[in-house]
Amino acid sequence: MIGIVTVNWRGFEITSELMSQVMASEFTDLRLVVVNNSFEEKEKFDANPVNDTRITVFHSEVNKGFSGGVNMGLRELMKDERITHIIIMNNDVELRPDFINRMLQQAKGNNSIYSPLIYFRDTHLIYNTGGKVHLWLGGTVNLNNHVPDYQIKKVKPDYFSGCVLFIPRQVLEKVGLFDETFGTYYEDVDFCYRAKEKGCELEMIWPVTVRHYHSYSTKGENVYKIYLINRNQIIFARKHLKPLPRTVFIVAAVVRGFLMNLKPKRFQHYWRGIQEGFSVRLEGSNL
Repeated sequence: MIGIVTVNWRGFEITSELMSQVMASEFTDLRLVVVNNSFEEKEKFDANPVNDTRITVFHSEVNKGFSGGVNMGLRELMKDERITHIIIMNNDVELRPDFINRMLQQAKGNNSIYSPLIYFRDTHLIYNTGGKVHLWLGGTVNLNNHVPDYQIKKVKPDYFSGCVLFIPRQVLEKVGLFDETFGTYYEDVDFCYRAKEKGCELEMIWPVTVRHYHSYSTKGENVYKIYLINRNQIIFARKHLKPLPRTVFIVAAVVRGFLMNLKPKRFQHYWRGIQEGFSVRLEGSNL
């Protein structure tokens, strides 16, 4: 059995579209857990009940970000011992009916995190093929971002995007859940780093594709995004990088963030993020 978790935040219509795609999957032995982080949309879900016992919707009264929402779904799915693999996916992805079957055919090992090839919706441009942590930029760089599919360079990534992650149960049991300290942004980078620290691999499944409507769930939240990214990149560096690389990364992140957010409205959120990045208590995440 396959378990799937997705998080809704102010996107009932697009989440409903994903639910329909999952129900139309050629692979039928599955469970989908939808975690609704927009409690104000509970009435919409209640007014449009899903007539499929494979789908469960949880309504969170407190929005704990993508990582908290995912963890709520993961805890529910991991109770079911029949589940062998879990797929974490954004609510704004477009799936083919054969997606799960093809991933199962390609993802043979039980010690890797897998990602399909992700396109931007309605284009032949790649969303990314994972990313690299760049010390001198003080941040991350997406691989093959906005590149046509015929120009892809196959580079080994440091992490995969949380847009779509295909994870064997054994890996989750070894690595644990997402670290909710991050909330949203860098939670996927952190998860992949923890997996690699536990001896797991990252493997792209190049023949299998999905399409992604990027940033649907954070549309209109650019100021809050400034705060989150500047906060979370500092937390990531404190948690995972050794002293010298950590210093290089943090100095670069602070300087780059300062130069990009000089306008007063942006600067206050940048500075708040930097301060919290240094002050927040670091915690792991276990099942």
